[in-house]
Amino acid sequence: MNRRADTMSGEPLDPWLVWSGRELVWSGDGKEYLRGVGVKYLLHPAFNEGFEKLLKLYKPRKLYELCLFIPCSYGKPYSQSFIHYLIQRAIVESGRFEDVHQVILTNAGVVPRELEEFYPYVAYDWNPSYETPEVKKLYVEVLVWRLRRYVERFRGFYKRFACFLRWDSDSFKAVEIVSRSLGVEIPNLAPRTVPPREIEEVSLNGLYRDPDLVLVTPTALASLRDGIRKLLSGER
Repeated sequence: MNRRADTMSGEPLDPWLVWSGRELVWSGDGKEYLRGVGVKYLLHPAFNEGFEKLLKLYKPRKLYELCLFIPCSYGKPYSQSFIHYLIQRAIVESGRFEDVHQVILTNAGVVPRELEEFYPYVAYDWNPSYETPEVKKLYVEVLVWRLRRYVERFRGFYKRFACFLRWDSDSFKAVEIVSRSLGVEIPNLAPRTVPPREIEEVSLNGLYRDPDLVLVTPTALASLRDGIRKLLSGER
């Protein structure tokens, strides 16, 4: 077999391993796909280690006008999901994309957008349909603990906070608790209701089932776009 030479060094390339992705391991061993629901997948060592590393070694890239907390998605990395694609498009349409730092809230922790391609955040699946009342309660408790620490650690990098979450979601429950406990205003830019016909349309008449589809209806995306504009212009 002829081995193609590396164009920079002249050394032959090994076709079995051109790239391992090891530089994209944030925490953990980078090998296990973390699929499951329960305490193990809330407090998995890779998630705990990753969050502690976030607090100690990470720093937002600049002073942002807005920290926007948004939901996770089944698709990984998050930006490859159509829900995150539409959320990001609405932020672009607000005209303030560079002023908004997107931070994902998930069972895996509190994940800044720029870490979405790193393990373990690119290799897990928490299916909410398997949550029990006990797990939902613990999810809120763990997220409150992590989110409070994130806001306390990095609040100096943000002029304002907001979220774009379902009003009935456990993630928003955690946001409300943290907002009250720290005295930090975190308005929800999602509408409380959207027309049922819009949900039918984005779900392909019920073919695709995901509670967060309500967030990518035309009404919700307009609320996000306009909410960012108003919030950052001081009108809200």
